[in-house]
Amino acid sequence: MSTARRLWTIAAGVSGLAVAGLVLWSEWVAWRASSDAVPAAGIDPRPRDGDVVLVLGFRSSDQGRINLIQKWRVRIAVRSADPATATFVFSGGATGGTVSEAALMAEYAIRSAGVPAGNVVLEEESRSTWENITFSLPLLRDAGSIVVASNTFHARRARRYLATQAPELADRIRRGADHRFGELMAVKPYLAIYEWRRSRLREGG
Repeated sequence: MSTARRLWTIAAGVSGLAVAGLVLWSEWVAWRASSDAVPAAGIDPRPRDGDVVLVLGFRSSDQGRINLIQKWRVRIAVRSADPATATFVFSGGATGGTVSEAALMAEYAIRSAGVPAGNVVLEEESRSTWENITFSLPLLRDAGSIVVASNTFHARRARRYLATQAPELADRIRRGADHRFGELMAVKPYLAIYEWRRSRLREGG
């Protein structure tokens, strides 16, 4: 084997190990984040009576079609509670196109994920995660337990916002089923790095 080929093989091997390490790291930090900002009584992820699932929006396409991340968040919501008995609050305004994020996700949940239309409530004014919480609070007040449905790091941030804005509801937060090993594996490293950078920038002022 030539020197150049040997070096290329070594470089490819090192790159593969680096990628694998990054993926495993992102899975580990996502698993840890899935229980952050959840009270001890809410760690058990099994559905409960009185569940209210707050499904956080994600920017829609200009064509008004539901995208991969929005579908993922709907799937997380549905597997986090009993669709037949839980209330699903879809939150998100029309940040891309003319149809709200909430309406797009709710329609998908009803059409493709088995959520009864009568169990769906829309919050269509919010344009940020902080506003997702602010504008949804009136819909969460009577919840027996509250699940925040989104990708793991985003859900953790929203749980912290909820505890900040409504401390009296913090003990009702329950862990959702947002982390599954290997699910959208290619996306998780980006999300983990994005959230890490966000927290570093916040700490820096």
